Amino acid sequence: MRPMNPTLALLAACTLALGACSGGTSPSDEASPAEVVDLTPEAETLATALDNTDGVQTMAEALKETGIAGIFQGKGSYTLLAPDDDAFAALGDAGKALTGSSDHAALAALIKDHLLPGYVTPQDLGAAIDASDNGQVTMTTLSGQVLTFTRSGDAITVSAPDGSQATLEADPLTAETSIAIPIDGVLRKF
Repeated sequence: MRPMNPTLALLAACTLALGACSGGTSPSDEASPAEVVDLTPEAETLATALDNTDGVQTMAEALKETGIAGIFQGKGSYTLLAPDDDAFAALGDAGKALTGSSDHAALAALIKDHLLPGYVTPQDLGAAIDASDNGQVTMTTLSGQVLTFTRSGDAITVSAPDGSQATLEADPLTAETSIAIPIDGVLRKF
C-alpha cells in the first residue's frame, strides 16, 4: 500500500471535520429567497465618482457628453488626470467653446490627452520618479501624447510636449478598476 500524500491527508481531515460541524438546517431554519438581502455595495465607476465630487464637474460632464465615460464600465484600468473646474475656467473663451460645443470630437481628443492606460496612483508616480536616474518619468496617453512627470518637493508636476503643465492636487478618486487624479491645469495650450 502506498503512503498518502501529507497535503491530501490534511485536506481530507479538514473536510471531514468541517462536515461533522455542520448540524444541518431544517427547512424552517433556511431563509426564503425573499428574505435574502445582498449587502454587497455596487461598484462605482470612475465616471460616477467624478460626477459625485465637487470641483471636477466639468470633466464629469465632458466624459458623459463624449461617451468616454463608458470605458470605465469595462474591465480595463485607466488613470485620468482630471483638470479641476478652475483649470477649465482659466481657459476662458477657449474653454467655454470647447465644453459648450455640440461637436464633441475636440473635447474627446482633449480627454484622451489626459487618459493613461493602467491604474497609477500619485504614490506610484512619486516612487518611479524617485527611482529614476534623471528625476522624471514619462507615460504615453491614449492619444499617443508623451507626458513627463517630475517632482518638486512633495509636489508632482506633469508636463505635455507643448509645454503646458499641471500639478497633481487633492486626493485621487478611486473606483473599482480606474483612478482619477485631480490636476490644476489643462495639458494643452489654447
